[in-house]
Amino acid sequence: MVEIKNQIEKIFLNSLNETMQHLKLDDGMAFLEDKFTGVVRTRTTAELCSALIKMQKLNKKNYRDTIEKITNWIITKQNEDGSWNETHVNYDNPSSVFTSICGLTLLEVTEELPDIKIPEEVLSKTANFLIKQEIKNGHFKKSEYYHADVLNADAMVSAFLIKYGTKQNAQEFIEAAKRGIKNIISQQKEDGGFPYGSKVVQYPYKHHLDVPCIHYQSVTLYYLHKCNEIIQNRELEKSIHDGVRWLLNNQKNTGEFKWDNSGLNFALYLTATYAFAIFLYCIYSSYVDKSRIENTILILNQQYREGLLLRWEKSSMGKMIQGLLFSFKGGFIGKYSINFKILRIMHRMHREISRLRENSKMIPSKVTRVKIGYSAILSTVESSTNYPDLYMTTQALDAIASTLERDRVQ
Repeated sequence: MVEIKNQIEKIFLNSLNETMQHLKLDDGMAFLEDKFTGVVRTRTTAELCSALIKMQKLNKKNYRDTIEKITNWIITKQNEDGSWNETHVNYDNPSSVFTSICGLTLLEVTEELPDIKIPEEVLSKTANFLIKQEIKNGHFKKSEYYHADVLNADAMVSAFLIKYGTKQNAQEFIEAAKRGIKNIISQQKEDGGFPYGSKVVQYPYKHHLDVPCIHYQSVTLYYLHKCNEIIQNRELEKSIHDGVRWLLNNQKNTGEFKWDNSGLNFALYLTATYAFAIFLYCIYSSYVDKSRIENTILILNQQYREGLLLRWEKSSMGKMIQGLLFSFKGGFIGKYSINFKILRIMHRMHREISRLRENSKMIPSKVTRVKIGYSAILSTVESSTNYPDLYMTTQALDAIASTLERDRVQ
């Protein structure tokens, strides 16, 4: 497995070096400046910081000064209530997802670089904000404007609360995290798949989110693993194993995922999926063929453009035609009305055409910017072309750094 480790490290270092070119230094602080979307997001900077901490831990290079500057910036971006905002083209509001990731990164700083001082109230306010987002029985509100029970959000919140609660010996936070984990496991399907969200329709969505999603399957598993590292629960571990097998069953032997089986349209072809999968496959390698890991690495490596991941998996004319045909299959995933299924088919067709074209920046689609009909329930801005995406890149950096940190690929 030494060769696999070398392949992963090469991809990581190439991407890290390019990503660092977008780091802006400003008066003792540092953050990622996203010229591709025009939006500065705390999440991407926090994930980069997390990757640097892991490399610092492995003594690959001294990133201490950069980590301290990023830490300073992240702290200045925290809201008074303990949250961090999800900054988006269309909104800028408190988010449980962004808060969890920023909080997890700051916890890593305190563990690995305790000489970088983080006021205790920063983390305590983070925990108190997150615990207040619980709507019912481990269902955490994703953000101010998204109240649906989204399982990857529950997993992220639980990962922070259980780590912070254990560190502080605070049972209140540990129990809240366990409720989140229990809620996620309770919704896992018999085949090991997690739905993106629950069967209950909640604001702002007009339809339920009980559909399988390859990308968020990998994200949910990644953060559940973080939880399991701390509590080592048998039920949770079985759930993760079943979930990893679901990923394997929804991937071709060549390494490409079977996206026609993925029902969440706005997460189709997201490239960081392959990085999360590599982490999971290496950790649970006892039943994952070496060739599957190698092919997953190969597909991930093909998605970079000068060290940065494209938003979506690259396409070709042949793949686009095949994808257009499979749009009918994918559009009919989920128990929805026929009218909504038709809209879902059209959205998938739009994605197939969009990802074939590449641009140097995100270009919001005119078709899906209208705040009526199908566009009203989209969870993200739809681009009319593929583009280099720091959002995908830093997620991949964090996942790959976690793989290298655990040194499970020797």
